[in-house]
Formats: sequence, C-alpha cells, structure tokens
Amino acid sequence: MNCLSTELRKCLIRKGASIVGFADLKDIPEDQRENYRYGISIAVSLNPHIIAGIKNGPTKDYYAEYTRVNDLLDNLDEYAAKIIRQHGFKASPKIKRSIQTDKTTLRTTLPHKTAATRAGIGWIGKCALLITKEFGSAIRLSTILTDAELNTGLPINESKCGKCSICTRSCPGNAVLGINWNIDRDRSDYFNAFKCKNEAQRRSNELGVEERICGKCIFICPWTQKYLKSQNSI
Repeated sequence: MNCLSTELRKCLIRKGASIVGFADLKDIPEDQRENYRYGISIAVSLNPHIIAGIKNGPTKDYYAEYTRVNDLLDNLDEYAAKIIRQHGFKASPKIKRSIQTDKTTLRTTLPHKTAATRAGIGWIGKCALLITKEFGSAIRLSTILTDAELNTGLPINESKCGKCSICTRSCPGNAVLGINWNIDRDRSDYFNAFKCKNEAQRRSNELGVEERICGKCIFICPWTQKYLKSQNSI
C-alpha cells in the first residue's frame, strides 16, 4: 500500500496540491466517515501576495483566489478518487457540493480539518482554522475517504499556538475565545461559529460577493506571516 500512497502524493502534488497527508480514521465514529477506514487530506496554499492584501479586510482578488482554490480542490479530489478506483478500491471524494452544513449548528459531518489533524498536516488554531507550519492558515482543504490502506501520518492531538493571542485580539467579530484546541475539546469551547458567520456575512455583503469570507485570522496568524515573509509578500 505504500506504493499507492507514494503515487497519490506524487500525482496530487504535480496537479497543484501543496500538502498531501493520509489519515487513519479508526477513532472517528463510523457514520461520520461513511464506514471508510482511511482518509486523504489535501491542502492547497493560497497565493501569498493576495493574502498580504487582506490586512484590512477581504478583497475581490481574495474572493477570486478562494474560488479558484476551491475548484482546484474539487478537481484534485476527483482525480485522486479515480486513481484509487483504478487500483481496485473504493473512494468517496468530499467535493464542495457533496458537503452539507447543518444550519442550526454550523457543523459538517466530518470537517476537513479533522481529517487533516488525523493525517498530521497541522493543528486547529484558536480561530478554528487548520494551521500548518509551511503555510500557516493560508490554505484550503479537502478530503477523500477510502478503504485503501494507506501509509498514514502521525496524528496531531493538541494545538501548537501556546500563549499566542493575536487572532483572539484581532477578530472583528469577537468569535475567538482565546482557548487552545485539543482533540477532546469541542469547537464551542474555543470558538463562536455564529459570531464568525455574522461578521463574515457583513463583510461579504460590503464586498458584494456570495460566499461568506473575512480572512482576518488567516492574515494575522504568525505562522501565516512567516509564510508571507518567506515569499517576500510583506
């Protein structure tokens, strides 16, 4: 199975993925993972020059980049699923249109960031975004579920944000509660998704775009800032 893992990572990176990780989902309830044992977590980094431009709020360029990366992730999901099926296994690509968000809880059945932490790609920040050492939170994520045994990564079970509180202080919607995530902690313990939604909707309305976007916590994160500086974007 290591050969399939190597092939998938190589092919997905060549097609535009920035990080590819493999997760053993055995500790996730079966109904949440559709009875599949394994997950592939794909991260695509956002253009650093565009992220540098959202210091004071979302822009049309950011919205275009957000849309571009979402479309790329859907294509990568379908591409990976095709490879898996060619090897005789089942695959369920979690493309954007297949994912439903419960409007009463603002939750999905299996968040992409949950699969990403199980794959060891990164940890969940105080702002409830996945944070990676390579790109900070300037990424978008997607997931493929499969029964193919993969060479899985080491799960990350707790935050590496420590005492940093920049996103807590900077959130325009006061959605970040300043508490570090760990695998046993519910999202509501450290993040108010409804405050985030309302502020993002307000900003999107001002910008005149359909998707709810903000991006303040992406830009302000020190891990993102490190990525931007490495790309000479700030």
